[in-house]
Amino acid sequence: MKILPVFLFAASIAMAGVTPKVTYHFEPNGFKGDSTRLVVHVRLPAGWHIQSNAPLDSFLIPTTVRAEGKDLAFGTALFPKPVEKEYPALGGKVALFEGEIDIKVPAKRNGTKVKPEVLKTVKVKLGYQACNDTQCLPPKEIEAVMESKSK
Repeated sequence: MKILPVFLFAASIAMAGVTPKVTYHFEPNGFKGDSTRLVVHVRLPAGWHIQSNAPLDSFLIPTTVRAEGKDLAFGTALFPKPVEKEYPALGGKVALFEGEIDIKVPAKRNGTKVKPEVLKTVKVKLGYQACNDTQCLPPKEIEAVMESKSK
């Protein structure tokens, strides 16, 4: 019975190392008129990938990005073109993201003048399922208030 705790400990260490690093900034730096664009930068650990936002099979978990902030209205996230790779165990091609990607989210003022400090309180949520060539981990969502380059 000592094997199970050791296995669970090893599995938790492996899963902990698969969390992508997520940062964001605004383009341009703040607002141009009433709009701006949130750029979410995702860096994945080597050897791991996440499913695209539009997987080729319905059983795969899509990557999602949602943003929220006071006095701001966010549009639909715009994802880069995914890489398609062949995975015979999954029955064919899989659309995925690997390495580093930028996801762009349009944002508008919600009818009021947005103070610069409000941009620093934006919350970004990244939903994903991390996989490598032999396994997929359970779906996960990261929620954090990210530091903005806006002043």
